Amino acid sequence: MPIFFGWGHTTKKIFGPVFKHMCSHCHNEEYWILTRVRVWFTLFFIPLIPYENKYYLTCPICEYGMTLNSEQISSFVPIAEVNQFLVEGHITKEEYERRVFALNGETTLALDETKVHDVEPEINTDDEGDSEKRFCSQCGKQVAPNAKFCGGCGASTSK
Repeated sequence: MPIFFGWGHTTKKIFGPVFKHMCSHCHNEEYWILTRVRVWFTLFFIPLIPYENKYYLTCPICEYGMTLNSEQISSFVPIAEVNQFLVEGHITKEEYERRVFALNGETTLALDETKVHDVEPEINTDDEGDSEKRFCSQCGKQVAPNAKFCGGCGASTSK
């Protein structure tokens, strides 16, 4: 009886927008999206064990972005989740503001609009020039800047 196993199956989770940032590639100022891509070991085509997790922060226009380190991930995930809840309408604006204040460690309820909406965390990039990387919107693998198709999954990279 043959046992079918494999690896390389990917799943993608979009946590949501993190902050507004000017893209150095397309020069658009948009809310950058936090995405996690997991690569799985499979048995009979069923994903069993994730063996690779990568987190990306990307421009929603041109999909250029950067990979994040563990310190950045732990600070960006809660922000992205709260922002996504607001975008999807799961929480009210007042609940959003309360959660943002809780994330910032503030206990006061007096709102300063600039604190809630104009916060832009500092991005630390590696020496490899992470700000100039482009990622596949389907599998999350890095693709060449002028590639028409992803080398990992074959999806079209042109918009």
